[in-house]
Amino acid sequence: MIRRTIVALVSVLALALTASAPANAAARYDTNVTTNARPEPVAKDRTITVAGTLKYKKDGRWRATPTTKVLTVVFDPSGTAGPRRVATIRTARDGSYSHQFTATRSGKWTVKFAGNDFLQPDSAADAVCVYSSGRWQCPVSPTNPDLDCSDVGRTVWVGNNDYHRLDADNDGWGCDSYS
Repeated sequence: MIRRTIVALVSVLALALTASAPANAAARYDTNVTTNARPEPVAKDRTITVAGTLKYKKDGRWRATPTTKVLTVVFDPSGTAGPRRVATIRTARDGSYSHQFTATRSGKWTVKFAGNDFLQPDSAADAVCVYSSGRWQCPVSPTNPDLDCSDVGRTVWVGNNDYHRLDADNDGWGCDSYS
């Protein structure tokens, strides 16, 4: 009788454990990719740095990945051209990453982590305005905040497209106080 009871209890316990186990034998932790493309705005053909971190959540805390991980950097230029992969980079042991590019067009920089058996995939993006010859080419949007003359630091040609309202006297030149 005792043997039958023990067998029944073991069977019930095994069934309960099987029902509560995830379909994937390995638990996949939440991940968080951050990114910041800077400086914003940037002059055409200057250097832009895309940097951030990759962390995972275990026991309620965000932690650095213990080994380096591969990230993909995608650039989506403003306009009709579609996004394209521009680099594959690795994180440092503390989960940080940084890579430099030449700024040729305004657009959105996206850093993607594909995930693995233990970590969920994730991505983050940041938009950057690129200007040339003093002409500001980026309209103000949620991803491109308004600029003031103190941000620009010099007189600039804005022409008819004074997106940032830098030309107080409507002569085509913004931030006249710097001349």
